Amino acid sequence: MICPACDHDNIAGVDQCDNCGTDLAGLDVPLTGFVEDDPVLNRPVGDLPLKDALVLPLEATVADALALMRERREGCVFVQDGERRLIGVLTERDVCTRVAARGRDPKKTTVERVMTPGPLKLFPDDPLAWALHRMGVEGHRHLPVIDDGKLTGFLSVRGVLQAFLDA
Repeated sequence: MICPACDHDNIAGVDQCDNCGTDLAGLDVPLTGFVEDDPVLNRPVGDLPLKDALVLPLEATVADALALMRERREGCVFVQDGERRLIGVLTERDVCTRVAARGRDPKKTTVERVMTPGPLKLFPDDPLAWALHRMGVEGHRHLPVIDDGKLTGFLSVRGVLQAFLDA
């Protein structure tokens, strides 16, 4: 299976790229019910109004992340390392299940300890149908869009709904 992020040729059925760590689980699941000439579903993700990504470094605390998410009214923050590579995402669900439910102090817990590592990535040329498929298969509500190796924004479920309403 060829990794969509780095083009590494992985063994068929592997869940994670051996080269870059990109999540490959479910990539071989066929799209069903796809109408090939649907102008909305074929629209490239890069043509949609993407949201600006909230970004924090690994060392940021969960309290920092929550304050930023509350201020900007978003459900996630993306985590980058010192080289500005996307390495994780911290969602509201992560905070509930990995911080609050375990009694961790958000002011002392870093996002690195509780984030979801290696988030699934979209690219500007990916069709909306592919993004919807990935959201459905993986259960994600926010997917980062990477262009030239850089985080350019993200697609949310709300953004997908808006694309259909605008069509």
